[in-house]
Amino acid sequence: MHRFTYEDGARLLTSELALPDLSLADAISVVPWMRLTLARPDAVLFRAGGPSHQFLVLLLDGDAVVEGQLVGGKEAVVLRTLAAGSLFGELGTLDSITRSVLVRATSDTCLATLDDQALAQIVRDKPDLGCALLRAVLAHVTRRLRSANNKIEALNEINHTLRAEWRAESRFDEQTRARLSVLMKLEQRLGVSSGGMESAERTRPD
Repeated sequence: MHRFTYEDGARLLTSELALPDLSLADAISVVPWMRLTLARPDAVLFRAGGPSHQFLVLLLDGDAVVEGQLVGGKEAVVLRTLAAGSLFGELGTLDSITRSVLVRATSDTCLATLDDQALAQIVRDKPDLGCALLRAVLAHVTRRLRSANNKIEALNEINHTLRAEWRAESRFDEQTRARLSVLMKLEQRLGVSSGGMESAERTRPD
């Protein structure tokens, strides 16, 4: 694996960024099935709408970004950054739908990729290893979904707080406008009264 040994790749595959639920021994057995790929900066590692037959992409070295479009947006935005030890494309092990995001290298990168044919062969020839790998992938996906849910809940709380503040400011503005209206009416009345008194003083005989 380029300048990486199988054990180096296995340790990255079992890191907290990848599949910590996979044992090092199982990871060492999986790594030889992975294909090594080198990519230059700005290279597209996979793009939105592309097939998902190449999955379990492990970033051995370098950096990359995951880009996608927000609802109603036209320009791509960075959804998350990837460093050595990061795993992406793992949803392809669970379904065959097309990619929904683009992954782009931001430096010289070294990747280890497990495709669908290699996974099928592992499951067929070494079912225990295949089962352990899929369990680890499922646990990884579950953690990501839980993290996404936590972020959504946090955003909802922020949204609720902002709405409450906006409503409070709106009520304050309404009260302020009402008070200003009362003051203006009082000023107008006082002005009329003062004017009447001045007129009376001017017409009063000495």
